[in-house]
Amino acid sequence: MPTDENLSDPSLIHGRCGRRMEPFYWILTFEALALLLLLGLALAIGPVYLAVTFRHFWSYLSLLLIIPGLWLIRFSILTLKAYIWKNRHLDRYSLYEDEIRYLHYEQVEKEEGAVRLDEVDRVYIAYYVAQYHYAYKKTKWFESQSVFDLLPMLYVRYRRDAQERILKIPFYEWPDLKKWLKHFKQRSSIEIWATDLLLEQKTEAEQLSALREPLDTAPFDIERKGFKKRLDNLLYGLGRKRSERERAEQGTAAGSSGGARTMRAGSGTPQPQRQFYRGGEGGSAVRENGSGQRTRQTSSRKPRMSTVVIFALLFASLYVLTGFAVDGRVSPDNMWLCIGCFLAAGAAYFVMADRLTFWHAVRFTLTAFIGWVLTGAFMPLTDTGAGGEFYTTAIGATILLPLTVWLPFGMVWWIRRQFGLNEGEEATL
Repeated sequence: MPTDENLSDPSLIHGRCGRRMEPFYWILTFEALALLLLLGLALAIGPVYLAVTFRHFWSYLSLLLIIPGLWLIRFSILTLKAYIWKNRHLDRYSLYEDEIRYLHYEQVEKEEGAVRLDEVDRVYIAYYVAQYHYAYKKTKWFESQSVFDLLPMLYVRYRRDAQERILKIPFYEWPDLKKWLKHFKQRSSIEIWATDLLLEQKTEAEQLSALREPLDTAPFDIERKGFKKRLDNLLYGLGRKRSERERAEQGTAAGSSGGARTMRAGSGTPQPQRQFYRGGEGGSAVRENGSGQRTRQTSSRKPRMSTVVIFALLFASLYVLTGFAVDGRVSPDNMWLCIGCFLAAGAAYFVMADRLTFWHAVRFTLTAFIGWVLTGAFMPLTDTGAGGEFYTTAIGATILLPLTVWLPFGMVWWIRRQFGLNEGEEATL
């Protein structure tokens, strides 16, 4: 069915526009960031209230929580602002009889222009990684969704002012891509090729350099049947041949003499290592370097300083709260204070993790439980009276921790997932 834009301009072949986040995920995102903002406000304002009300040494010590509170406030506001901006500024690509018009946003920079089709000599069909694409398309309630999708991309190579340029055009649906390719096919001056390299994160110069490599690209006939299957087979073949070449090069390098290696090392010419993402089975993506080996980031097994600070404040809070109970400022039976301390410490702990996993929640639960039990056992305030009663209440809160810890864990995990912060190597906290 023709759109209004088609009716107003008959020369328009097809236009595609970026997608807004689906209402369900948008509301969920807004609620999660609002809860994080409330947590930051509580950490920033709560210590001030305690210091003004009780005027005790330990209430003044709680003022240290203002720093992570302000950080959470800033993080939640900037994140929500970025989501709103992205939802209102959508990329647009329009194919006309004789040109391609585009409107693209990179961060907050706006790029708008047009490419005449007589400037184009070749287009490349490829894939790009769309993280959390399920939040931008209609899905069923119980439909299984992957963290990312591999979607089609066109790299349009054209020449302007004696300089080669690349225009990348991402697509969401294969039928839309075919409409563009059929129009390109009608122009005999435009060749259609394919590549298995995922180059969307590379600079324009790196994309041009990679697409000039004849062994990483191949011509593709769009008129034969089985478009998608033939394309996947072609891309798989390109990747397999590259792996065979890299293994052969490794074998040749391993059999070379030590003198030759010394000469190469002393030549002063750095050996290039081109890193690309190569699509794997099941929609997965593996980062490989120029030798075909997977690159991994090593992480230290030592606890991070942020972890030490979080648990130090958590254990110190037991002494502060017990002192309040002894002075009669809080009820010895008030378990919600202890649970609130665990939730705040847990949220800060999960936010600062490099890659959040199930074991972080287990590790936090065990460490907090053992730390509170041992800290309370050695405090003289917990021997008798209100201090002893509050210590018993605190132990009850630690027993409930395996249930309550999942509230901050789930909230932080979902927020980190939206920003792809769980994609790196896990770091021990």
